[in-house]
Amino acid sequence: MELEALLVAGGIFALRVIGNMMTTLRLVLIVRGQKLLSTVLAAFEALIFALVLGSVVTNLDNVLNLAAYCLGFAVGGYLGLVLEQHLIQRFISVTIISAVLSHDVAVAVREAGFGATEGWGEGAHGRVGSVTAVVGHQEIKQIVKIAQAVDPDAFVTMEELRSISRGYFRFARHGH
Repeated sequence: MELEALLVAGGIFALRVIGNMMTTLRLVLIVRGQKLLSTVLAAFEALIFALVLGSVVTNLDNVLNLAAYCLGFAVGGYLGLVLEQHLIQRFISVTIISAVLSHDVAVAVREAGFGATEGWGEGAHGRVGSVTAVVGHQEIKQIVKIAQAVDPDAFVTMEELRSISRGYFRFARHGH
């Protein structure tokens, strides 16, 4: 194979990775309501897409360029998700419902350094307690593990929050 053909395929791959990473981030920004930044990313994403697609469709018999395009798309999607997890702080409201151990769940959550709000309600079979904690998305598994250690039958729901204001939060550091 010629060096030039490999360089072109490598360029297609690299640009497709970058373009698809931008797509992933742009979609996250749209969901979060960040219109201006998502619009700017869309313009760059479209430019990259047009340049790369143009170089592939002009010669569909070039298997190397076609493979570079497809692999670049796949790798870009994966790396976009990895980047999103590490760069964008998302907050999740975790609600833990327990028939008899909700206070114990709240105590365990607080002892782990999280804020926990307790409440009471009426469930299908009588009075239940609920514990709500707002955590970073990296901490969801830890909160669920705490809840299930105290009450293996606890009902746990999670909702992604668009924004938060005030309150008690412990901010996660990556790798912890």
